[in-house]
Formats: sequence, structure tokens, C-alpha cells
Amino acid sequence: LTVRATFAEIRDAIRDMPRPMRQLAGAMLCQWYAMFAYWQYITFAVGRSIFGTSDHNSALFREATLTTQQAGAIYNFIAFLGALALIPVVKRFGARHTHAVCLAASGAAMLMIPGAATPGMLFVLMLGIGLGWAGMMGNTYVMLADCIPPERNGIYMGIFNLFIVIPMLIQTLTMPLIYRPLLGGDPRNVLLLGGGLMLLGALATLLVDAGHKAPRAEGLATGQG
Repeated sequence: LTVRATFAEIRDAIRDMPRPMRQLAGAMLCQWYAMFAYWQYITFAVGRSIFGTSDHNSALFREATLTTQQAGAIYNFIAFLGALALIPVVKRFGARHTHAVCLAASGAAMLMIPGAATPGMLFVLMLGIGLGWAGMMGNTYVMLADCIPPERNGIYMGIFNLFIVIPMLIQTLTMPLIYRPLLGGDPRNVLLLGGGLMLLGALATLLVDAGHKAPRAEGLATGQG
């Protein structure tokens, strides 16, 4: 394929994008904006909520950093187990409803992290974060695979990756603009925003028409151009 033909194929794929995939964009924006903000601000939030410090050079902040790393290991381990446990759940209840529950659990956990007073409480909340992370790594791709024509899997999977990158770019551009004016310069408020977005993402997921495969493209189905 020439460069021109490649861009033409991308253009046509975007034009013909299945409705459920378009609907997924809203949920993806919410969940990836929230998760990217979580990664950036969780250490600072833990420093304030559990260790009572915002001094990045203090011993307490180093403890906050270590605690955050431990929490990250916990939620990734939970996500690993959760990804396996979700397989039969998705088969029974569908990816859409399962993913909505995962995002809701993650959102609830983010909303409660600023109120966590001990590392133990934080580690318990990693159950929700891990479940949400497991869903983000699997459920959305199940919903995508259910709605795109098989002969266009490659192009649509590539475009779908933009649904991850673009929210991160938006977060990078907008967070500096709202961090102090709207969030009071408090990292705990960033997690509250993230939690709210996760819950909004759960609602957006329920609006996706998942499970309806798009018809095969006529030219590809008949072997023509």
C-alpha cells in the first residue's frame, strides 16, 4: 500500500465507523482521562491524606511514595486476577454491563482515597482500582470486537488506540488550566474528579449498543477492490 492509499483507508474507516465504536469514545474519554490523572497525582494525594505532607523533600513524602508504589503493585495484581475472573462474568452478563460495574468500582475507590487515613485503608481501595484496570484492559476490546467487521479488525484496532491516546493528551493540556482555579491546587481533588469521571464513564458504557456486529464491507466481502 502507498501512503496515500493508507490514509484513504483510514479516512474510509473513520467514515464507516460502526455506531457502537463511536459510542465507546465517550466512555473511553472518561476512563482514560481519569486513570491518567490518577497516575499523575496519586502520590501527592496520599502524601496529604495519609501522611499529612506536601513537602516533596520530606521523609514523610518518601513514605508516601513507597506506599503508593505498594498500592500500585496491589492493584496490578488484582487486575491480573480480575482479568481471569471476568472471563466467565463477561460470557454470562456481557462486556457492557460488566465493564460498567468495573468502572463504577474504580470510580468509587477514587472518590474514597482522599478520605483514607491509613495505608491499610488505601490498600483495600485498590480492589476497586484493580477491578477497573482489569476492565479497561479487556472489556472495551470485547465490545469493539463485537461491533467491527472482521476484515477491518486491523484498521479499527489501530484507530481504537487513539481513543486511549487522545484522552491522555486532553488531560495533559487541560489539567494545568483547571488544577488551581477549579481544583484548588489539591491533588486529592484531582482524584475526586477522576472518580466522578469513572462513574460517568460507567454510565456512558451502558449507552453503548454492544454486541451487534457491523455488516461486512461490500467490496471486501465480494473480493472486489
